[in-house]
Amino acid sequence: MTSMIVVSNRLPFVLKKCDNGVLSRHPSAGGLVTAMAPVVMEKNGLWIGWSGLYLNEDDVIPEGDKKSNNAAERIGPEQIRAVNIAPEIFDEYYNGCCNTAFWPLLHSMPDRAVFKKEGWKSYTQVNDLFGEKTFNALKTSIDQNPIGRPPLIWIHDYQLMLVPNYVRDMMSENGIHAKIAFFLHIPFPSWDIFRLFPWFDDVLVGLLGCDLIGFHIDGYVDNFLECCLKGLECRVDRENQVIQYDGRTIRVQSFPIGVPFKQFEDMARVVNREVIVHPDCKMILGVDRLDYTKGIIHRVRAFEKLLDEHPKHVEKVMLMQIAVPSRIDVQEYMELKDELDREVGRINGRFSTHTWSPIRYIYQCLKQDQLCSFYRDAYVALVTPIRDGK
Repeated sequence: MTSMIVVSNRLPFVLKKCDNGVLSRHPSAGGLVTAMAPVVMEKNGLWIGWSGLYLNEDDVIPEGDKKSNNAAERIGPEQIRAVNIAPEIFDEYYNGCCNTAFWPLLHSMPDRAVFKKEGWKSYTQVNDLFGEKTFNALKTSIDQNPIGRPPLIWIHDYQLMLVPNYVRDMMSENGIHAKIAFFLHIPFPSWDIFRLFPWFDDVLVGLLGCDLIGFHIDGYVDNFLECCLKGLECRVDRENQVIQYDGRTIRVQSFPIGVPFKQFEDMARVVNREVIVHPDCKMILGVDRLDYTKGIIHRVRAFEKLLDEHPKHVEKVMLMQIAVPSRIDVQEYMELKDELDREVGRINGRFSTHTWSPIRYIYQCLKQDQLCSFYRDAYVALVTPIRDGK
């Protein structure tokens, strides 16, 4: 019996088609998959998302690796519902709205935001596709077990902010009752910034289809309550963090996200040790998607300043920067990669000796067991976002 339906922009893995037409699975990067995959496995849940491809009816999603320590790799095809999106619509939705409008705006960087009618239209179309797929999965689950408890619907992140109200409307039309939750994995800005989005009221109404809306910290909860109060004139109880809307009570709370600590601890004990630095050299580790919100350029320049002002650290510390490729077809991210490449090369050129380089830079997505070896061996973990969800 399905107890939970998780809905996110992407599946917990990326599908690619081989030359012979057979699909292969590849790990997805990001904290959402790391956090949610163990929950889906534990609750025997379904995961709805885009696969990375436009699938045909005869395409078969590969089986998972049931022996893997990574929960995302263990999720089987029976737990997957892939959303098919036409490539031209997906590009406008993802690059034309999510990346160029919502991402910078929700990170309180409105000067980087671009609002396009075509992007918003595609955003609504894709959210409708996700909403339809989610409702059908809910209805199927209820039809298969009519006397059981309906599964919880848990929708994730800024790409799908219209889905909750779509599902709510479909449930009302069909006399179905189920709980809907939403969690935003990035910041939520103040009213003065959020109101810049031309269709802010549609977004707020979309989210208020939920029973529970979650953010990382109380500050983002306060921002959302203020937006509902001023943008929709909802009745808002700040003390109890609830909103009255459309005859329903919506709870809005903060839930700082964590990681499966025991899983990482066990993995760190058994993964092979990779010798990357001299025993007398301490490793400082940074692991980030390559994104302008993560402060990676600022980080390497700060490390350069450390070596400049405290030369005693030369040949004694090394910055290991793992940058996971992100939005590689977006010009702004291409320019960011070029800038980081230049900065790392310049700093290494300044300080390198015949036995030591100050920065080791890896531009690729690593598996969890590989990351665990770095986590275990690092002396310092450096987390320096300009603005982030946590």
